[in-house]
Amino acid sequence: MTAGVRAFVYLGFAACVLIAVPPACADETDNFTCRNRPLRDAVAALDEIMNARIQAAVGRANAQRSGCDWACLARLLRNGVGGSYRHPLTGIPHSNLERWIGRRRDVERCRLKFRESIYGARAYNQPWLFPFNGRIILLADSIRLSGRMVGLDKVNHFMREGLAHWKAVARPGGDIAAVMRKEIGRPGKQFRWNEYGLKGWSLTGVLAYSDLAASYSGFRFWTDLLSTDAPASFVRRDAETGTWSQRRQFTFADYVNDAWDEGVNFSEFQHTLAKQVGVALEKRGMTLPVRDCRSLGDLPHAELYVNRACLDGRPTPVSAPSRFRPPSSLERQNEVGSSFPAAFRAPKRGRE
Repeated sequence: MTAGVRAFVYLGFAACVLIAVPPACADETDNFTCRNRPLRDAVAALDEIMNARIQAAVGRANAQRSGCDWACLARLLRNGVGGSYRHPLTGIPHSNLERWIGRRRDVERCRLKFRESIYGARAYNQPWLFPFNGRIILLADSIRLSGRMVGLDKVNHFMREGLAHWKAVARPGGDIAAVMRKEIGRPGKQFRWNEYGLKGWSLTGVLAYSDLAASYSGFRFWTDLLSTDAPASFVRRDAETGTWSQRRQFTFADYVNDAWDEGVNFSEFQHTLAKQVGVALEKRGMTLPVRDCRSLGDLPHAELYVNRACLDGRPTPVSAPSRFRPPSSLERQNEVGSSFPAAFRAPKRGRE
């Protein structure tokens, strides 16, 4: 074990074990095992939460004695709809929406024991085994949302990363492609807070394109919510009275699509994990993806968050074991995935 690899192992182990508890580490979801379980669609319950929060923010704006301009309302919407809470032990932020969902008894979840999941070949859910397993995977529940099977981790991406992306794009020169390029990061292990870093690949061994899809959808939502003069705006102001009102109802059906589903917009896995996942899917009689994913290429800015295999028009679906090719020597060294979105491919450099 080289000094660099040894440092990565022990620093990662310290980050998620010695100073944290499981919620501090990145979650993954199993949209395959949960796929055929009967779950009531949660869209009505989640829409109710979101609309109640939007209306509450509008009500607080109208209750301001000194009046509430657009900047005031936007602040109330960001805090009331997109607010976060910090885990009391780790300080890691989670969206309030995730907590509100947890309080609803009418939201049916698929909750798996780790060994039942596609990741269950080894005890990756035991953080103290990180020096031996080389990864930590904590399993998020799945729900059925607007007809799609999605992990609850996508809710955090939709709310938190979506808002962060809106803020970044709102700055002078902001560009959503550049922002999402930063979110995914460069291929290879790293300690940065991005998808190739501690949000996924470097800690879990998984690069989840559906996380990126939920973040992009969240960016669209915050663009709609924090505007007043666009056709998709949620709020408006009466020119005579100066009062605010909600002009249309929110529904997740406008933002969730098949790219949120890891069974369709399938993830990349480090080689050892890829073999284990392939075996698990073969035992379930499932392909990867579960159906043809080439239609994802028709989504807006699909190149920013859709698996390249779907965009390149490769024959899909195929059996999971044949999906994962043997890694190159560079990939064995860095455990780099076999593909990443076309928009993020590094340009070839000439000799310097």
